Amino acid sequence: MTSMSRRRFLGLSTAVAAGAASTWLTGCGSSTAGKGEAASAHVKLPTYQPFTRIKPDLQPNAKGLSAGFLSYPEELVQSVAKKPGDGSKVSVLTEIWVQPPLPKSDNAHWKRVDEELGVNLSAILGTDPGYPEKFSATVAAGDLPDLMWIPPNQGIQHIAQLLESKCADISAYVSGDAVKDFPNLAAMTPEHWRTAVVNGKIWGAPVPYPAFGQVYGGNPKVWEAADGLSAASTDEFLAKCKEVTGGKQWALEPIYVNAVSVLSQCFGAPNKWRKNKDGSLTFFQETEEYLEALNFVTKLKKAGVFYPGDPNMADAYLKMAQGAIGACVFANPSGARANLRTNNPALGAEVLVPFNAGGHRANHHYHLGTIGFTALKKGDEKRVRMLLSILDYIAAPFGSKERQFLEFGTEGTDFTFDKKGIPQRTKAGKQQVEGLWSGLNTTTAAPFSLQAAAFPGTHGADDVRFVYGVEQKLVASAVRNPTVGHYSDAYTEHYGRMSTEATDLVNDIVSGRKKISEWKPFWSQWRDKGLGQMAREFQKSIEANS
Repeated sequence: MTSMSRRRFLGLSTAVAAGAASTWLTGCGSSTAGKGEAASAHVKLPTYQPFTRIKPDLQPNAKGLSAGFLSYPEELVQSVAKKPGDGSKVSVLTEIWVQPPLPKSDNAHWKRVDEELGVNLSAILGTDPGYPEKFSATVAAGDLPDLMWIPPNQGIQHIAQLLESKCADISAYVSGDAVKDFPNLAAMTPEHWRTAVVNGKIWGAPVPYPAFGQVYGGNPKVWEAADGLSAASTDEFLAKCKEVTGGKQWALEPIYVNAVSVLSQCFGAPNKWRKNKDGSLTFFQETEEYLEALNFVTKLKKAGVFYPGDPNMADAYLKMAQGAIGACVFANPSGARANLRTNNPALGAEVLVPFNAGGHRANHHYHLGTIGFTALKKGDEKRVRMLLSILDYIAAPFGSKERQFLEFGTEGTDFTFDKKGIPQRTKAGKQQVEGLWSGLNTTTAAPFSLQAAAFPGTHGADDVRFVYGVEQKLVASAVRNPTVGHYSDAYTEHYGRMSTEATDLVNDIVSGRKKISEWKPFWSQWRDKGLGQMAREFQKSIEANS
């Protein structure tokens, strides 16, 4: 994935990130309400067929280890057999995480993309922040784009109704072996496809993302005084945090809700939901393990190891690179390593591997596996297949001719190769290619891989090996969210407000404005206000599937 802002990066990857609710779909009815949680259990996922013509240096596995490439491939392969388009106009709504590209009228690369895809491509490019509002305005206008990125956890409501009324059910085209007509889409795993299932149907192409979830990443220069960012117990972690705090330097960023989320892994908290022996579900923030982590973070706060800033501070990563903050929460290990290299190419972030705490066995929380999916506008079979072929082209893997063209453009004009054989964008490439690639890469993507070229500076191969090694440690204890691939109408209705209130309460407790004794009553109240209904609906779907 293209780089995102810190807030959105984490917002797309954790259930504690809240979004502004949107209620734009009033005209589509609510015929699916109450039915989605049962229907989502009955769907045949696409057959997984990895793309094998490109050989990585470090091998991936089914548990989530990323493929690793220590250098840029000298020979590229063709992943798409023929031009996917039919010469028609195709529109896309997506989000970009960098500066917008030059408009199409002044963008030679965009016109070359048209030629390669065989379509006249127009794009509505949402920016960060503001995508939910852009999404709502586009839908409200009535004429939907052909392709529309639907993100998770941004508070966009009534997605099920929108899909049923306006979008194409692509199940018949991708379920089982049917997906083999689109080989790049077939390289996505069942875990990816589950996130595109609503009401028992597959609604779009997933946007794969690193399998691993949130971690603390740290500045090695800060932590070398404490023998590195690692610990075997809460006492050792607290002692190390105290040791590196002093003067104008603090151990941790002050984003308390992310601190509790990451450290709850040490206490064995479940990944978003715990499936109990009787089949019932318990939300991770209402567990005793999460409460223990909240207690520990409050202890860290009293010890003065958090940077004295706003829990919503936007420049924590930069301050970490400068040495004012020792560690920040990142969406995943590769993000931690790449971000610090971006802000200080001489430094490679260390990563805290969860340690056993409070008599519990630590676990790591897998990410959802995607940052949403791209839905297709309703149309006849020929049109839908053509749009899927466009998405198949965009999902071309690292090491393919299509991927290099979309990401870097045309050699000599948009990029040149450096001494290590890695493409580097020219001024034209930055103006014309970078922003368009960011939007297309948000529309769909190949399964994530570790690439030396993705890490700024001259240590890319070392960074790939380091992150791969961290993943090997994390995979040993990693647990999945049992509700991925299942649907709850109550979740889409209540989650945004519940998450916001929970985050506010965490901040108040850690800051001393409220007592920790208020935590359990808060969740008891939410059990009656929507959480209980969420749990029952997810349970119903899981049981129907088993």
